Amino acid sequence: MGIALMSLRQAEKVEPQLKAALRGGQAAGGMTARERMALREGSIEEAAAILNARQFVQRLIEKDRETTQAQMVWALGRIEPTELDAMVRQLARMRGRYASLVLEYGQSERPIGKLALEELQGLRERIAEFEHGFEMIKTAILDGTAEVTGVKTARL
Repeated sequence: MGIALMSLRQAEKVEPQLKAALRGGQAAGGMTARERMALREGSIEEAAAILNARQFVQRLIEKDRETTQAQMVWALGRIEPTELDAMVRQLARMRGRYASLVLEYGQSERPIGKLALEELQGLRERIAEFEHGFEMIKTAILDGTAEVTGVKTARL
């Protein structure tokens, strides 16, 4: 059996909670086993951070947003406008190629072959990935996560 050691500050915070839990003959005080253990072991942060499922998920979403934003700042750094121009040109080329292939295959009297279909599917997937990435970068620029050389940040 281990003895939990608490600092004076921790003890001052836990003592009222323990008294409240033990008051009125209710040893549990309506607390879960995890909450009682957290109080007994002096884990103030754990005891204070007992959340319902909705609160937990909201905090998880916020942590995901903050962590992703920090990673985007690190990964993107300062973007040069020429990098974005090249990305836009590449995306336009892929869209044009896809459209011309669809038109070309649509002119044929026979069904589209397996290789042609795979080419179209692969190109469509590349376009979708590029579009998704482009949207992420645009969002990062708008929320101030990504900095573009020569452009004022949009952060309010």
